[in-house]
Amino acid sequence: MNLSKLSVFLLFLVITPTYAQLCSGTKVILLDSIDYNVEPNWQLVFDEEFLGDTLDLGKWGLPISSQGALDGTGAYFTLDNVKVSPELFTAGYSSAKGVCKIIANKETVIRPPVSWDPSIAPVTYNYTSASIESKQQFGWGKYEIRCKVPKGKGFWPAFWLYGEKNGRGDEIDVFEFWNEDNVLREYDPKKLAKEVKMHYHFWEKSVPKQSVDHNCGSTHKFGTDFSQEYHTFTLIWNRFTIEWYVDGELMKQVGQWYDIRGELVTPENIKPAQVVFRNDWYPKNEMTIIFGFGIQSGKNTPDEDSPFPSAYNVDYIRYYSY
Repeated sequence: MNLSKLSVFLLFLVITPTYAQLCSGTKVILLDSIDYNVEPNWQLVFDEEFLGDTLDLGKWGLPISSQGALDGTGAYFTLDNVKVSPELFTAGYSSAKGVCKIIANKETVIRPPVSWDPSIAPVTYNYTSASIESKQQFGWGKYEIRCKVPKGKGFWPAFWLYGEKNGRGDEIDVFEFWNEDNVLREYDPKKLAKEVKMHYHFWEKSVPKQSVDHNCGSTHKFGTDFSQEYHTFTLIWNRFTIEWYVDGELMKQVGQWYDIRGELVTPENIKPAQVVFRNDWYPKNEMTIIFGFGIQSGKNTPDEDSPFPSAYNVDYIRYYSY
């Protein structure tokens, strides 16, 4: 992709227009036009098909931040709960050859919540599972996963990206299933494995030992029971927009710049010296790829109907640059 320099002149202090999907904006002028290929030439850079019989620890590992919550809520994460098999697995009308299974178990373990600080005492966990992250970081491009999610109260499967630099933590949630509440904030079992949440976060970490989570609006998709079949979730992230797709259907789009009418600035409509609102929470950092099977706590914790053991089945994960 051929990109020219982008120069920006700050006009005003931070303001927040009421545009949809613009959570925090600064009014700026784009002094230079941007050369951009409207039809990207996708190049497969990272491809994990899980065709072996173990997890490739050259590509993946547990997040170093923690293995469990300090108070023992949720699940304790361990690679013992990750199984990889090259066999053919079927689900409904779909199938997958080579699958990584993250298995959640209802079992009591007493373990240190972090591996990097021996001074923190072990705590008791009632569940075990796993969260896996790539050892490599990636930037703009296309991220894709084909998977079948588990179904049960308290289950929290997710596929997301995270990167941190200079006190700024960027997070894009390609999908997550959790908190199946109705409008009255009461648990609704009819929503299990049917409500996809897609959003992004800006974590402000400039103050030591503190972080502020700026969550920029979720979009939900209802109706399909994603635990019955394998489905494909795709995220396209570039300097103009972030786009979320489910089985090839566009679900949501947000932008880095919006014009004074509140419309997205795209390669098709960008103009030199254009006055725009810059989305200050738009992700900028390179990020790791993470997929995991969490367990919720509080009122959304599993109940007697939650099936254990249960598995989050991943057929493949791919990243394309352009």
